[in-house]
Amino acid sequence: MQKKKTGNRVTAFTLLAAIMLLTTVLAGCSGKNNGAEAETQSASPSPSASGSASASASASSDLPEPATLRLLVELSPIAPANNDWAVWKWIKEKTNITIKEETLTGDRDPSLALAISSGDMPDLMAVFPPEAQKYGAQGAFLDLSPHLDQMPHLKAFLQARPDVAQRMTSPGGEIYQVVNDGMGAGNQTVFFYRDDVFAKHSLQEPKTWDELYETAKKLKELYPDSYPFVFRHGINTLKYFGPSFGVYPEFYEDKDTGKIKHGVTDPGFKKLVEYLNKFYKEGLTPPDWLSMDYKAWTQFITTGKSFMTIQFIGQIEVMNAQLQNGAHLKFMAPPTGTGSKGYIPNTNYEEYGFAVSSKTKNLDAVLRYLDFLYSDEGKELLSWGKEGESYTVVDGKRKFLPQFKEPNDLRKQLGMFTTGAYGVADFEASKSLSNENEQYAYTEAAKYQFPSINALPPLTSEEKSAIANTEEQVKKYYDTSVAKFIMGQTPMTEWDAFLAELKNLGSQKIIDAYQVGLDRLKKNMK
Repeated sequence: MQKKKTGNRVTAFTLLAAIMLLTTVLAGCSGKNNGAEAETQSASPSPSASGSASASASASSDLPEPATLRLLVELSPIAPANNDWAVWKWIKEKTNITIKEETLTGDRDPSLALAISSGDMPDLMAVFPPEAQKYGAQGAFLDLSPHLDQMPHLKAFLQARPDVAQRMTSPGGEIYQVVNDGMGAGNQTVFFYRDDVFAKHSLQEPKTWDELYETAKKLKELYPDSYPFVFRHGINTLKYFGPSFGVYPEFYEDKDTGKIKHGVTDPGFKKLVEYLNKFYKEGLTPPDWLSMDYKAWTQFITTGKSFMTIQFIGQIEVMNAQLQNGAHLKFMAPPTGTGSKGYIPNTNYEEYGFAVSSKTKNLDAVLRYLDFLYSDEGKELLSWGKEGESYTVVDGKRKFLPQFKEPNDLRKQLGMFTTGAYGVADFEASKSLSNENEQYAYTEAAKYQFPSINALPPLTSEEKSAIANTEEQVKKYYDTSVAKFIMGQTPMTEWDAFLAELKNLGSQKIIDAYQVGLDRLKKNMK
């Protein structure tokens, strides 16, 4: 088991602070400081400039010694791993590194555990943060923080994006995972509506939850058999509604105070529950909202039984492809609940990323590979590909070749944006293949990002174990109680008693534990 470094150990972020002057040299790696706008970084270099840079690079020093790296990824039904993809050829041309993909077999958790315990771990593994922390602490994954000086592009990226750096830092300051960035826009949940129905009846998009309620009532009068407002994630949906009322329902960092907050205690959350109770009581939402699955939700949308919803942003066009006879869905700005603006959850970020085997025999090549993925050159190549092979230039702008009709075509045919094939991506490249309606949704969604992300700081295994039972009890009581309030089984007059019981169950203990983790994380970031 790998021992935790103590004493004079220098954290990754002490190193980052020491290279402030380096970022002026690595100007291309500078980025915005808010995670929500990762994909709206400065425009990519012009094709002509890119060509000149590429020609200059190829004419410079010889490539490093060749190396082959094994990369373990999850099996993708959309774009199964393919070692013959063009993206691996492009990477080899720039780095002299050959990537050999391997896939997990069976269920993820036991398959990943088996790959790690086998004694024959691949050099790189695609993992989520909890996996990185778990196996990193056990010594299976390499702490990358002492190696940042060998990855100047990655180092500069992390300094420019402390929000990303924070999400990949373990309680002790170790970095066991490097997360992807730039393709998180598809994780957003947004409101959308039947604009054809609204136009037919001269209805306006609701700007507030009061208007959302009144519009739903009008639609119910027009279509008595309908449930005008539908959603399918049960109690979990409230974390998507919450930002318009100024909160996430559960535990998160309040950016105004820098403290861990239990959102359910905020008056705005009570107001949200009161609205949902009205929708439910008056038949404006389906009676089975608590258990609704994707198939049932799809039926409501495609059969004209519902006209307003909240779902993942990509579902707008998935549903539009199934609608007929002029039916059409369009992005809708989130209605304001309390305050002066509506918000959607800030989920425009990624969690998947790379972990490095602590036993790798190809460390230099691994570090070189990771550094390339987070360089400007890597970002451009792996987002747009190569002229003539993936895109052409029309009126000075890049345009993907006609055989690539949608973003998934790039994944299936070229391997672009697949696991391991990018570090930081230019989302504008993928978005350019979306239709006008979908591009509008992505552009508009960026305007309504809630200031806080719905994420908690990492805890040590001991800290996590100490609150595990309390978290389970609080979560269970929260879920069942809120559902009863919405469905009218418990009157809203019992709200204060509900909050008191959450406290009795230990909600403050949870707040205190995560506050320790947050304070420690902020200290490590200095």
